[in-house]
Amino acid sequence: MENQIVVATDFTRYPGPRYRKSGPFSGQQFREDVLAPRLKQAIESGTVLVVILDDVAGYGSSFLDESFAGLVRAGFSQEELDKHLRIEAHTARFRHHAVRAREYIAEQSARTPTAH
Repeated sequence: MENQIVVATDFTRYPGPRYRKSGPFSGQQFREDVLAPRLKQAIESGTVLVVILDDVAGYGSSFLDESFAGLVRAGFSQEELDKHLRIEAHTARFRHHAVRAREYIAEQSARTPTAH
């Protein structure tokens, strides 16, 4: 079973900066208010959460890093993210953002010691 977040319709068409204090629709706000709670539900229910990145004005690297690598900093393991999170883009314009978001997770996982 699968559920999804479409950033453009479930959050905003205008993703903003890294932190809430820096402006509206931040990566921190997306991660804390939308992404992490839904990911936690997916993990608890054994499902996959699909995040669709298409149809926004654009993404800054700080938004993507805070949203996705921030999951690792918030305590989600690489194993949980591999099993329960898919980041997708259905149009060519956004595919590199999906690739980059996955790279941010991998880079952060390599730098973050496991909690066990």
